[in-house]
Amino acid sequence: MIHCDIKLCVGCRMCEVTCSAGHFGAVSPALARIRVAKLDEVGIDLAIACLGCQEKPCLECPTEALTLGSMGQIVLDADYCDGCGICYEACPVGAIGFYDGQPLFCDLCDGTPNCVTTCPTGALSNREDEPVSLAPFMDFGGAPGQKRAHFATLKGQPLREEWAAGGRVDA
Repeated sequence: MIHCDIKLCVGCRMCEVTCSAGHFGAVSPALARIRVAKLDEVGIDLAIACLGCQEKPCLECPTEALTLGSMGQIVLDADYCDGCGICYEACPVGAIGFYDGQPLFCDLCDGTPNCVTTCPTGALSNREDEPVSLAPFMDFGGAPGQKRAHFATLKGQPLREEWAAGGRVDA
């Protein structure tokens, strides 16, 4: 799954550009399968794609259009998807996009994610870690953009505390 080092992400959105161009041939954040949470008021940026969480609430698809792929990615069978948006709403960190009646999941670009190779700061990596639990985020309501901001805020809290204490941030 795609991991973003919050200390290195500058919010440039190259990941969104590369993702949307690679999948749709157009540059549009609405078409990206990775989204940047920009929290300008606190100086935190965090690119968020599917984290392959332990809970996988998105797989609770009523039409069984979603399965787990060989690399741990969520795979959509568009023939079964009715565009209900349950998966989109279920993601606790707002990592799922939705465009033209279909959810957009990070498909890991067949093993070589374009966002990782084009990230100018090296903030993105494709890691095969054990799935992380997103249980602490499951009860946070709101739109996907609000969920991304909430996730970035909590992930950035230790970094903000370090800054407030005058600590040096090493990558």
